[in-house]
Amino acid sequence: MATTARISGPVGRAAMNHPKDVFTVQQLLNGHMQRDPCRKLLREDGRWSRALERSIATFQQLSGSPVMTQGRIAPATRMFELLAQPPAIFGYERRMAQFMGPEPVIQGPTIEVFIFDGRFISSGSQWGHAAIDIDGKIYSRAPTKYAVLDREEYIHENIHRVKRDIIGLVIRLSNEEKSIIKKELDKRVKENKPYSITANSCSTNVAEILEMIGILSHDPRFKNNPSSGHLTSPKELLLAVSKSGRVIRKVNYSKAN
Repeated sequence: MATTARISGPVGRAAMNHPKDVFTVQQLLNGHMQRDPCRKLLREDGRWSRALERSIATFQQLSGSPVMTQGRIAPATRMFELLAQPPAIFGYERRMAQFMGPEPVIQGPTIEVFIFDGRFISSGSQWGHAAIDIDGKIYSRAPTKYAVLDREEYIHENIHRVKRDIIGLVIRLSNEEKSIIKKELDKRVKENKPYSITANSCSTNVAEILEMIGILSHDPRFKNNPSSGHLTSPKELLLAVSKSGRVIRKVNYSKAN
């Protein structure tokens, strides 16, 4: 099927998305993604979904296509020809390794701390944003509420629609430490205390939780000033946590231009 597949119209973002065409693209994408154990396969049901759009965008990034075309694939194009190639010829896993860079062997549990760049149009986000990913769920303290969000959808939304750069710090910890963090995050989500930029913001929450397991997450020089309270900016959080020996990988998630 990989060499004879055809679609009659565009599939993906703002496309016609005929069920037969969507089904074909889903099958072709899965043929490539099944060679990468880190990728979740698509449901082959002929229905458009955000997951399908994100998978098309990822494939196009690996193929070096222009950003303006990401998330949408059309018939009789070079991009569709690449998608229809046998996976062994296209080399999905090799391209993914080159795209992500060398990845160390990770043993034991991890979490990922996300630091987002600033957004002047969003209240409270002028100085950036911070969140924690644990087991594919992102815990994000926003001015409106403490939310739990799907990792893949949240990252895609921020780099493609909101257009923010994100730095991820993958942190090694013990099973006990991971349990402590998960329990504390769930507690804070349930309590959903009022937002405060100085004492209950995205970055102060992340800093407090990391310091519960001994990871320094602020510049201690700033805490000598009583007026600073618990304030920890996303940038300060990034600088402090980056210095920890617990960080085993730094990942750049670049926004779509």
